[in-house]
Amino acid sequence: MLGRITPQTSFADTDEWYKGIPAHSVWAQLRAWTAAHIHDDDYQAWYAETGRPSVPPSFVIPLLLLALRQGWSDREAVEAAFYDDRVKFALGLSRSPEIQIDRSTLCKYRGRVLATDTDRALLRRTLTVAADAGLLGADEDLVDSFMVAGAAARQGTLTLIRRAIAAVLRQGAAEGQPAPALQRPDYAERRRPAIAWADATARYALLQQLVGDSTTTQAWYTGARAGSASLQQAVALLATVTTQDTEPDPAGVGVRIAQRVAADRVISTVDPAMRHGRKTSAHKGDGYKSHQLTQSVPPAAGARLITAVAVTPANAADGAPRPALIVERAALTGAAPAQVMGDTAYGATTVQTAVTAVAPHTTVVAPVPPANNRAGRFPKGRFTLDGAAETVTCPQGETVGYGAVRPRRRDGVRVGRWAAAPCAACPLRAPCVGVAVPGKPGPGPRTVAVRPDEAALQARRAAQATPAWQAHYRTRSHVEHVQAQQSRHGGRQGRYGGLRKNLGQARLVVAMYNILELARVAMLPPPPRRPRGTYA
Repeated sequence: MLGRITPQTSFADTDEWYKGIPAHSVWAQLRAWTAAHIHDDDYQAWYAETGRPSVPPSFVIPLLLLALRQGWSDREAVEAAFYDDRVKFALGLSRSPEIQIDRSTLCKYRGRVLATDTDRALLRRTLTVAADAGLLGADEDLVDSFMVAGAAARQGTLTLIRRAIAAVLRQGAAEGQPAPALQRPDYAERRRPAIAWADATARYALLQQLVGDSTTTQAWYTGARAGSASLQQAVALLATVTTQDTEPDPAGVGVRIAQRVAADRVISTVDPAMRHGRKTSAHKGDGYKSHQLTQSVPPAAGARLITAVAVTPANAADGAPRPALIVERAALTGAAPAQVMGDTAYGATTVQTAVTAVAPHTTVVAPVPPANNRAGRFPKGRFTLDGAAETVTCPQGETVGYGAVRPRRRDGVRVGRWAAAPCAACPLRAPCVGVAVPGKPGPGPRTVAVRPDEAALQARRAAQATPAWQAHYRTRSHVEHVQAQQSRHGGRQGRYGGLRKNLGQARLVVAMYNILELARVAMLPPPPRRPRGTYA
């Protein structure tokens, strides 16, 4: 049955120790939020009417929020709730805590929070409070994403196949299915096979055994031995990790490790949803991406709240979840933003089209990358495009048409191509197409690719060159400060496996951030700092 916190003062509180907790601290702010917005009776549906009283939800939920912010493990969170007076105060306890919790109970509550979408309800509650206080606007949101390191380790090809076979055999044994006859008997062991790992021949022989056993295992668990959905899911994962990294060996009859990386490569059997990802060519990682919408509000003017969050595998494009983010924002706050601003990752015309489909009145502000020439020659901006006449004119004044789409081009790009003779005699040949190198064929005539949305791109490039546009775009840097806050409090390190659990973690981190941001706006200014050099 439901347990409740009774706000009674004990003999341990007679010295008024709690008055030493600063009013602007996270401990006091979380206690005030819990007292106003997290009530035990709201979670009555979790419990039966009879039985032993449970640990109060108004004690556990703030502890889950606090553990993420402080970076505590479950053991550290439980110990802090028992020994740390600041944590006791934040959780509404006296100095002699009348409530105790163990790690397994904390883990069960976390699962219940995810199963009932309580993480989403907590985030919605922060936004509802902000709306009631007049701090939630619908003018403009900032969108950005950051990498979240997965909780599982990245595994190599041999480990992936071996662990996937072991998972199938384990699930099959749990369902009473007989095991197939395999070449290797050591799939139940956690340690690596005892081979000479520095020897390429030994590694190649192990690969042949693993792929052979994988094929045998997949064929074995079919028909009458297909088993449950869990078993078939394990078999499907085995097939994926086997085929994604192997290819026929042209020098033999077996297979070899593929000399490429699969487009959607599974990198862990512990957490199959993890993926390779990158934010830039230098910033790479394995795990997930957290995508967020943040209010475009200066910190001195109001609360800079996060209005929506989504989590995808790390290989998802930054702009792909934007329509889903706007739908989630409208569901949480009651309205989609009038405008969304992002970086160049969100500047594609396809992103604006997808946003318009779900929110017709929402516009996208994002810079379009300049049309640079990779060889350093004249960029496309030096050419004049006439969409009505379907012609393009070079800097020397030669005009050609860009005609119909080539049959092999699926992206709708058309190409304007100048004749070889005018290009060969052109005085601007060197900066336009380059010069001939001795011993190599000379550069051909110039070509210009024209996209289906070329006119819109040209108009957007012209608009973003204006001082007003650039001054407005500089406000996008506000989102970096919000992400820095989450980075310091566990937002970039995944602690659980799977998309749903990582989404739950992201929502709780965002909810805690919003709670503290609302408290910052509501609190009086902090006391002035002591001038430098004074120690009295």
